[in-house]
Amino acid sequence: MPSKSVPPPTSTAAPTAQYGGVQFQQAIDFFRQKLNMPTQAWDDLWGGMHSRAFVVAGAQKAELLTDLRQSVDKAISEGMSLNEFKKQFKTIVAKHGWDHTGNADWRAQIIYDTNMRQSYNAGRWDQLQQFPYWQYKHGHSATPRQDHLRWHDMVLPASSPWWPTHFPQNGWGCTCSVRGMTEGQLKRQGLSVSQLPADESYEWVNPKTGEVLKVPKGIDPGFDYSPGQTHLGQQLADKAMAQWRAIKSEAWEPLTAGNWRTAGRPELLPLHPNTVALADKVSTQAELQTLVTQVLGGADTVWQSGPYPVYVNAASLAKHIDIARAPLLPLLPEVLTQPDEVWASFERHKGTGKIELRWRIIRMVNAGKYKGQLVVAQVAKGMLEAWTFIPVKQITYVNNQRSGMLVYVAEDDAKDKADKKD
Repeated sequence: MPSKSVPPPTSTAAPTAQYGGVQFQQAIDFFRQKLNMPTQAWDDLWGGMHSRAFVVAGAQKAELLTDLRQSVDKAISEGMSLNEFKKQFKTIVAKHGWDHTGNADWRAQIIYDTNMRQSYNAGRWDQLQQFPYWQYKHGHSATPRQDHLRWHDMVLPASSPWWPTHFPQNGWGCTCSVRGMTEGQLKRQGLSVSQLPADESYEWVNPKTGEVLKVPKGIDPGFDYSPGQTHLGQQLADKAMAQWRAIKSEAWEPLTAGNWRTAGRPELLPLHPNTVALADKVSTQAELQTLVTQVLGGADTVWQSGPYPVYVNAASLAKHIDIARAPLLPLLPEVLTQPDEVWASFERHKGTGKIELRWRIIRMVNAGKYKGQLVVAQVAKGMLEAWTFIPVKQITYVNNQRSGMLVYVAEDDAKDKADKKD
């Protein structure tokens, strides 16, 4: 009802009904914070890594991923139908000449269903934090999984250790969901907290790595995680993480295999001459932030680092770098816009289970005793956000940072490597 202070409408036109779905903002936010990641196969990333990266198995060109992402984003934010998505998918495939696996309709449906459902589930995890109890609901699919049927209507506390590994989606094509409940709702419906299911698992061998993984019974390999827990429902996790900050790098466990050796890269990257004047030393945090602002040409900026945009905020960067590194800051634009290599690596926080996608942007510049320049960046709102800038003296330290997935190599270096092979 309108307030008495608001005059009644003067129009005599009949009210009109509005049709269409309501935007699920948490799901939209979850999808839009991802960063495009080129991959060869569906299992290049595993479990909660998918909460940080937008991937389509076999899609490795930046332009192809961008077009696919825009189409998926429209489906999530505007409610595009599956049939319309299939049409757009075929247009995008034809535009880029992509030779994907499977027929187009099947492949489009996999991309559509997985991204729509996991974004929805991440949003639901965030919404359900206000409820003390959660109830599992089977999706009534045509070919139900027997374990999922057994979990139907089961009620467990929201804090149960069962949910992080069993919150839907629990496999390819799974349509199960979770409903939030209060104490009063349980009483009114004559429900009680269920007995925690037995902790059963089976062994699955990753055909790519040979690693033997234990997967909860009833869950498809790679689905034993909650997309919401790894991203949106992090308020509680962030509080817990404060207890681990003193441990610094030891609190993070690397998840992505690979390094410069397995990637076939040289041990020594080319050393570029320094072409910019270094800055004077600074003694206060305010002076450091002023210097960063001068280097950026403003309070913040976005630079293109290989195929990836990198957002740099002066205040944020100044908080994360050692004040002793100030003289090397003029090298930052060159490092970001002309990197020798860009590496991506997933890391899991040992205290909270939170997964981050971290990037190392490397350029070797001869700046006196400092030879290597490293920028560590994290995913934020769909792009990279510069987190720290590290001048490096030792080649061993640089090489230790060249690990994970090699996602970019400088064009000249890549051309030299190809010429040597020829």
